[in-house]
Amino acid sequence: LAILKGALMYGQNPKKIVTRISKYTYGFDCYNPFDPIKHPERLKKVVGGKEKCDNIFDKIISVGEQVMLGQVIQKTYIPSYPESTGATLPIFRSSDPDPKFTCDEEELITINV
Repeated sequence: LAILKGALMYGQNPKKIVTRISKYTYGFDCYNPFDPIKHPERLKKVVGGKEKCDNIFDKIISVGEQVMLGQVIQKTYIPSYPESTGATLPIFRSSDPDPKFTCDEEELITINV
């Protein structure tokens, strides 16, 4: 009944509900410097002459986190290759509050920038 009431309130006035609780943890896929203590060898790649760990889950929002209507989250990413003129950013989700690697999670969408 509470869900139905909330849906009706939202349908009548979407601005009435100003926060939501995230059902999933969301994040981007990125490289980090490879650390043999933290990262599995299978994810090691050499990028631009440097050892990197591929498939790092860079968290944006955690499961259970309150998200405000219109909230902006900013992240800065540096291209792996200096000659890059664009990027493809896959967004992942997980029910784990602190996922480590994207290869273990569900890819939702890819953004080209």
